[in-house]
Amino acid sequence: MARTPLEHPYDASMSVVDALDAYLAENGFSREEYDKPEVTVNFWGMRFTVPNPPSRKLAVRFHDLHHVMTGYGTDPAGEFEISAWELRRGIGVFGAYVRLIITTGCISGLFVHPRRTIAAWRRASRTPRLPAPSMELYEELSTLSVGDLRTRYGVALAGVTGVRALHADAPT
Repeated sequence: MARTPLEHPYDASMSVVDALDAYLAENGFSREEYDKPEVTVNFWGMRFTVPNPPSRKLAVRFHDLHHVMTGYGTDPAGEFEISAWELRRGIGVFGAYVRLIITTGCISGLFVHPRRTIAAWRRASRTPRLPAPSMELYEELSTLSVGDLRTRYGVALAGVTGVRALHADAPT
């Protein structure tokens, strides 16, 4: 089912907490899901449960911040874009399980949405490497505005994409 694209990334003046709350709500996600022992994912209409080890619990928090700061959507194309962006920025800061997920997303994007995936890869080349994730850093980043978060990560103040779309299971 095609989703209506949302017009813009989150406004730079928003707080990270407010933007993250908006992101979670529009996607039908919740903060409680971050710490569940297992999570259900939808991949091409197939639902399955995957383990949620500590490395993923931390990484998914940062992944969601990456969506907020860049503006990439949660539809398949947006997930391929964010995977390419994260891969180019340096996923060595994440555990092997998370690196496998990101690498698979980027490679899949090269086959399904090659132009958008390559464009996301190129955009990420102009930005610094990802910092090592920690709960302390996550809490610190949560006190910023979206604009300050983008500045800290070397992302354009307006985000990197003008249109984002939501995944098929997102609420209307």
